[in-house]
Parts: sequence; structure tokens; C-alpha cells
Amino acid sequence: MATTDTQTFIDELRTQLSNAPEGVDTAAIEAAINALASPEEERVKIWFLLDRSGSMQPVVSDVIGGFNQFVADQAAKPDKARLTAVQFDGDNPFEVILDRFRIGNVPELTSDVYWARSMTPLYDALGMLIERADRRIKRRAKENRPVEDQLVVVFTDGLENASRKFGRKQVFDLVRDRMDQDWTFVFMGANQDSYAEGGHMGLVDGNIQDYAATPESVAAAFRSMSRATGEYRGKPRFSRVSDKERFFGGLKEAEQAMRKKER
Repeated sequence: MATTDTQTFIDELRTQLSNAPEGVDTAAIEAAINALASPEEERVKIWFLLDRSGSMQPVVSDVIGGFNQFVADQAAKPDKARLTAVQFDGDNPFEVILDRFRIGNVPELTSDVYWARSMTPLYDALGMLIERADRRIKRRAKENRPVEDQLVVVFTDGLENASRKFGRKQVFDLVRDRMDQDWTFVFMGANQDSYAEGGHMGLVDGNIQDYAATPESVAAAFRSMSRATGEYRGKPRFSRVSDKERFFGGLKEAEQAMRKKER
């Protein structure tokens, strides 16, 4: 339900819209107003792609703790969201570990499920994730189920070195095409130039953040993602779309802390 102030604002917008000049197409504005009036119907599908390659070994427990806190933070939010989490490495480039859970029902990640091994087939993992998301969207549309805004989060600490199915150009084209369909992609990277690597896959700077492969920085990275995800979920759909290239809102806590420490 909209608050009193929000409802007054919506009523004023609708009054102004009713006085629009004849022949002006107001469909998009009407849709935005309806979305603002009913934010509880604006669902989010969170796709979390988690690197489990061997270089993650020193921070495995920190990743597990950070991920679980991220989920707990999101579960405390009032709006609707579901989460699918996928881990990837050279032995299995796409292992679904949590699938389609309501955010309040996601079980804790444990070391029985997540541990570090092998290499980094990042392109394969992201390409297969997009394919899976496409199938879900198509299935839900066929069943006349509510539309979900797509939020894809990539958390990695190393460079692509093991993909066999997808190349960089394929992934770049997939990401850019889905961004044109108003998906939001987020890239968190350590031990690399995350802006260069994310850019190679089609991501934009406003949705990229560096972190260091240390316990403190991993924790800060998850806090930053959680804060920004909560803000994203709290927006009406038209604002999610308009801000799809500014996921962090200009504030990148883990990156700022890392740069400060380096200085």
C-alpha cells in the first residue's frame, strides 16, 4: 500500500494526466503511476553467481558468512523477491545450489555446499545463467504469472580461464541485449581490474565494484551489495529501469575502504 503522502502525490499526477492534450500518448506515464501505486506487485528475481574456484580458498568462510548475511538482510525487506544461487568452477561451470526460493525461506549456505576448487569458467557460468533466466521468463509469461525484474549479481575473485561453451563476445552480446530489456547486472571482482573485466562482458561502471580478497573486504563487499540490493528492491519499477546503470548509487563501500587502505 502507498503511504498517505505517496497516495496524494499519485492522485495529483493522475489529475494532471487527465488534462493531457488530446493525441498525447500517456500509456507509459500511466504504467509508471500504476507501478508507483502498487509497489508490492513489483517482484524481483535475484540471480547470484558465486565463484568457487581455488583462489577463493583463503576467504571461503567469509564468503559463506557474507552471503548468509546478504540473504538475512534481504529477508527483512517487505517486498517480494526470489533467489537462485549458482556456484561455478572448472569441474562444474553451473551448479545450482539454491533455486527459486522466496527470499525469506532461503536456507543458509554452508561449507558442505560451498568450498573452493579448480578454475574459473566465468563466461560459461554467466551465459548459462542468462539462458536459465530466459527460460524462466518465458515460462512465467506463458502461465500469466507476475513479471519479475531481473537482478544478476556476479561475485568472483579471478579472471576467466576455463570456459568452453561461451566466448567473451557471446557473453558481451547477451548481457547488452538483456540490459536493453532492462535487466540489471552487477559485477564484484577481486585480484583483477574489475572495470576492465566487467566491461569486456558488457557491464557498466556504475554496477561494478572492486574488493580485495581479504576477510574485511569480502565482508564490506557483501554489505555494499546488500545495501544497494535493498535500495533497488525498494524502488518502483520505472526507477529500477532508469537506474539500471547506477546500481550502487555512486557509493561503493568496499572499493572505497580498499583504496583508503592502499593509500
